[in-house]
Amino acid sequence: MAALSQTRDSATLLAFPGAAQNLSSGIIAAALRRHRLPELLTAQLLRAVAGATDPHTALTRALSARMGVQPLDLSASRPILLIGAAGVGKSAVAAAIARAARRESVLMPAPEGLAQLRAGTLPREKLAVMEAEGFHPLNPKARGAFAALSDIDGVEAVGVVCAAGDAEDTAEMVSSLRFRRLIVTGLDRTRRLGALAAAATAKARLAHVLKDGVLENLYPDDLAASLLA
Repeated sequence: MAALSQTRDSATLLAFPGAAQNLSSGIIAAALRRHRLPELLTAQLLRAVAGATDPHTALTRALSARMGVQPLDLSASRPILLIGAAGVGKSAVAAAIARAARRESVLMPAPEGLAQLRAGTLPREKLAVMEAEGFHPLNPKARGAFAALSDIDGVEAVGVVCAAGDAEDTAEMVSSLRFRRLIVTGLDRTRRLGALAAAATAKARLAHVLKDGVLENLYPDDLAASLLA
């Protein structure tokens, strides 16, 4: 860290051996506050980085303990079902999946695709990407109904959430809808990454983030760097 090479800071570190650890924890705490992570997640991460001397390494390690990352295998024939609240960008995700698949894909509403799946007429040689109807995120009945979609056999159910949303609400939605795999959109609509961090650490495996219409992978060290930038 360049700032620690300055004379005043160097003298401080020599006089107080714990100053490096305190400075590192302070940098991380300030970053988490700036990005408005949920209070519980912030407290958990700060406990995990206590005593660390390098902010990026410490935060990466703390996030790694809470993040599961598993990009989609778009070469597989299993159809994909996108589930999420209205307005989170499911159609943009479906289009990005079709572009990234490098094989013929068919996009369709979930009722049509699931009906074909049950009838055995869903084309196996193509990647079927089904988009579930949007729902109001504050409607508990809708959440319960859509949570059942995550348990349908024969499809890869993927939750879609927006990074521009409220971090606490995002974490609650990921949990209540029992998402197993997740794609996060909206990175071009916010400077704060609290909702992204909340989603990525909410026990669903992060498949991708959608950035400028393209699916990208995001790993703990990438998220740590973005939070600290």
